Amino acid sequence: MKKKKHLKNNLLIMGNNIKIITDRKEIFKYFIFYALINALLLYYIHDIIITDPQYFTGGNMNSVNLFRRVWKVIYFISPIYEFIKLVVISFLIYQAIKLVIKIEVHFWNILYIVLLAQMILLIPDFLELIWFTFIKSDYTMSNVENFNPLSLINLINHENASNFSYELLCSINLFNILYWGLLVYLIKGYVKITLKNSIIVVFCFYGPISFIFSFTFYLFT
Repeated sequence: MKKKKHLKNNLLIMGNNIKIITDRKEIFKYFIFYALINALLLYYIHDIIITDPQYFTGGNMNSVNLFRRVWKVIYFISPIYEFIKLVVISFLIYQAIKLVIKIEVHFWNILYIVLLAQMILLIPDFLELIWFTFIKSDYTMSNVENFNPLSLINLINHENASNFSYELLCSINLFNILYWGLLVYLIKGYVKITLKNSIIVVFCFYGPISFIFSFTFYLFT
């Protein structure tokens, strides 16, 4: 019977002592910062950059008003959605480490690591803000619709692609790869396991749930 290993609240990476926060209040502060930035970016993109919602709704002014109202709701509920997503991802990784690797870790350490990695996924929205505000200010709604920086969709002709195929190819981008890579790297360093085991923990247990969350967000947006 393998003994369970208890880990200290620090993470040694490349010779630097990086502290992993376990205090719930401190982690909540970081989450509030993340959720606020995420909500503001959603607002800026869908209320300021998107100047003609009718392009996306294809309807009359009633559909435009509905578009605005729906996104106002999304702005306010996005922190709840992000928190649920963060907790579910962290819980799956936490349970995978306990059940498969047989190592005891602190749940809040894992949640903090996932939150750090989640910050990467804000970068595409920041790029969209910068691009259409300062670089290409004479944009069209078609430009906004097809803005997918460093994504696989930019390498192929997607005119005849289905909506699902289009979204799938858009999701294969440098930022998602960095997100997954950072999760694997930080889990490997914190739990002190092999790269193979870290990949198994992150991809096999979190991968399917990640797809479900992404598909749900696609359906509602």
